[in-house]
Amino acid sequence: MFSNPFPNAFGLDIGDLSIKLVQLRNVSHRFRGASYELVTARSINIPPGLVVNGELEQPEQVRHYIQKLLQGKKGKVKPIKSPWVVAGLPETQGFIKLITIPKNIEEIINDDIIIESKKHIPFTEEDKYYLDWQILPSSPKTDSTHVLISAIPKFISDSYTYLFESLGLGVVSLEIEALSIARAMVTAQKEYKGEARAILDIGSTRSSLIVYDGNTIQFSTSLPYSGEVLTTAIEQKMKVSHEEAEALKRKYGLAYKKQKKVWGTLMEQTKTFADTIRKSIHFYYSHFPDTNQITHITMCGSGSNMKHLEQILSLELKIECRPGKPWKNLHSTKDLEIPYDESIGYATAIGLALRAADNPFFRHDSI
Repeated sequence: MFSNPFPNAFGLDIGDLSIKLVQLRNVSHRFRGASYELVTARSINIPPGLVVNGELEQPEQVRHYIQKLLQGKKGKVKPIKSPWVVAGLPETQGFIKLITIPKNIEEIINDDIIIESKKHIPFTEEDKYYLDWQILPSSPKTDSTHVLISAIPKFISDSYTYLFESLGLGVVSLEIEALSIARAMVTAQKEYKGEARAILDIGSTRSSLIVYDGNTIQFSTSLPYSGEVLTTAIEQKMKVSHEEAEALKRKYGLAYKKQKKVWGTLMEQTKTFADTIRKSIHFYYSHFPDTNQITHITMCGSGSNMKHLEQILSLELKIECRPGKPWKNLHSTKDLEIPYDESIGYATAIGLALRAADNPFFRHDSI
């Protein structure tokens, strides 16, 4: 078996308010399947305005914070020595869709995928976006093939590439966040027969809904809800500082009896959020008529562990909603020092790290 050409590669998730890094060690065995151990997981907060909706507004400042993250802390956190990175691209700027091409899997050529993709991608000019795809396994006897396509504007992807190159890093891969999140949050090597799963990623400044069915992502959409939206709503309603509003949100969440003003403000936002999720699910069903019903919503992201959020969403949507376990596809988490309420915000970084640790000559990827 060929050795991994990108040894010790790590995953890097650049958000609007923080940067997260996860590095895994691949301990897979040909006869046991995929297995990984945690090497390091770390994060650093960044000031607002450096990254906005995934766009690098001040790349030199972002570069400075990535350098600090890579350097670690003397005597406490070891520096990252690997020059290889797998990084995420913002969901809000990209596009993912499962398409069907009316050809047998053995007959498909690249031009078939490119021509069909143009009918779906919302970008107008071909030379202004990058297109990537994955042909899903199917029987040679069928006369159609499913292909998962993803597209991202060139200026977004190029800005990330230039940033990493300026740090002396080699880019193994850039991928849209939904792919990384699903890789971390969906149990590897498990088939969900007769049911679809949804992943609800609630971040500090943006959120998304990902539908996973038939062992692949079927649908992904951005949602207007986030931790910052909730904090700002409390700030304006209760006439307190942003820091005080954040503290109130964390302390009380959607606990009605403890702080009714906070509850009322958050409940209004959350009911609107639930309605948006409901409409997104109905849109999915209407545009994917042969799909399975969504039976469970797995939550992740730093905003997903707000008190009583899972109960309220479960009641509103009539679908079970529960925070997931982003580390579940690792062999061992014995060295994990991050509390669970923080680790749930690492889903994207973990998914990127899983891809980074995977030997491209010996793939187990479920996405």
